[in-house]
Amino acid sequence: MPDSAWPPRLIYYSDAHHFHAKRIDPPLSHHRMRWPIDELSGTGVDLLAFGLGFGDVYFHQTRIGRVIGQEQEVWDQFINWRIMRMVRDAAAMGTDQLREVIRHGREAGLGVFPSLKLQDPTPQGGERCGWLKWRQGMEVTLGVGDDRFPSHQTEWCYDYANPAVREEKLSLVREVLEDYEADGIELDFMFFPLYFRRSETEAHVETMNRFVADVRALTREIGEARSRTIPVMARVWHRRDENLALGLDVEAWLAAGDVDAVVGQIPNLFLDPCVTDGRWLADAANAAGAASYLRPGRRLEDPRTGIANIEMFRAFGQTLDWQGFTGAYLGYLPWPFSDAEYRVLREMAFPEAALRHDKRYFLPEREELPPYVRPDGRRLPLVLEEGAAETVCITVADEIEAAIADGEIRDPVLTLTFRQFCVEDEVAFRFNGRELAVEGKGIHEPRRGLYWLRWTLDAAEVVQGENTLELEILRKERTAGFERTLTGVEIHLRYTEFDLPEALDPVKIPPPS
Repeated sequence: MPDSAWPPRLIYYSDAHHFHAKRIDPPLSHHRMRWPIDELSGTGVDLLAFGLGFGDVYFHQTRIGRVIGQEQEVWDQFINWRIMRMVRDAAAMGTDQLREVIRHGREAGLGVFPSLKLQDPTPQGGERCGWLKWRQGMEVTLGVGDDRFPSHQTEWCYDYANPAVREEKLSLVREVLEDYEADGIELDFMFFPLYFRRSETEAHVETMNRFVADVRALTREIGEARSRTIPVMARVWHRRDENLALGLDVEAWLAAGDVDAVVGQIPNLFLDPCVTDGRWLADAANAAGAASYLRPGRRLEDPRTGIANIEMFRAFGQTLDWQGFTGAYLGYLPWPFSDAEYRVLREMAFPEAALRHDKRYFLPEREELPPYVRPDGRRLPLVLEEGAAETVCITVADEIEAAIADGEIRDPVLTLTFRQFCVEDEVAFRFNGRELAVEGKGIHEPRRGLYWLRWTLDAAEVVQGENTLELEILRKERTAGFERTLTGVEIHLRYTEFDLPEALDPVKIPPPS
């Protein structure tokens, strides 16, 4: 991609199969292979990170790695058969999926970075096993299990202490940059995050530093030969300590100038628009003159919807902008894209345009996370006990004072959601120190025991930064022995937008001419 287009404001990730190769029935056409570009045209996305295959097996005609279909004749899974047919039929047409996507991206003005999965635990001879492991077996793998990954055969993970492993990955990078003329490369450290034996990880931090430096040296060599700049992007965990536990010293890569962009992947599936524990990544990238992004979840545990809406994504985008991130890295939006998804892909590239548009800041619930990441520290759901005061903080990134000064903000709404709540309890609520009256605030949903308390706040009561909610059951109604559980906290910021008038049914009436 041209230097003038760097850094991208919004990145979208496609793994090349869930929403592409697995959806294509033969006969194949050039038009179908260009689908990942066409569906992003006209949005705010200016860089597509595009997967090279599943596991250690590839969908393009690589001379280095194993191509899907090699050493396999019969396919038991329908969707994998579809991938194989796409690859085989494209080869018969003299092309492949990656080549068509890169070419069409260049024509459409959309940058394409092949995304290289750096690890896979598939055993030797498996459907997703690559040539290096297929031919050399445990000579190039860790050879020992890791109890942080109880459901995987981690002894078959590549050992990055072995030079042969690093050399093969460098060869794959060289191939897509030279033969396919990709705009840049993404190093995906997140597909299966394990690179060294657990007892040896700390000793091999410098080994991984050298590998990333070798990628940088390779991109400079190729870029100089072609009179262009080839950026390197690394996708890692959004928390510093979890990266170091894998041997990934991201700050060292940035300080050395070995990566041009970093993407912090959040392990949670539920969107958190108030996330703050990745800010170190933005700070380190900004200090090094690099770009930084966060990759969020998109789901919700919310009775209103299972997928975050535009007001929630706006809040996330505003949080990133406030913390100094270059932008967001999205992927796996509900597919095929509808108007709702296209609105997200349009607006998330320009957080400044959404500065005075409605947003929902909320606290997501805890999730069951894999044992190889830090336990989820989210506060909700929170069981309230009599006499035990609880404090919950919610961060808002909007410039509240400026909006008040301009007269462009309406009164925000604070909503608390409970799973079971007793109206005969004596309770106390305070928001940023002000007592909130409870009488007449309740709305209940009888089928599932859900209960909402809602207050209209003065805009000046909400601050940019951390807002504090204090709550306590002073006295429980003795006949009500069930738990009172706080499951949701939301601040709905409302601005003086140009709203269309609405009819009495959900269909909007035309605005006056």
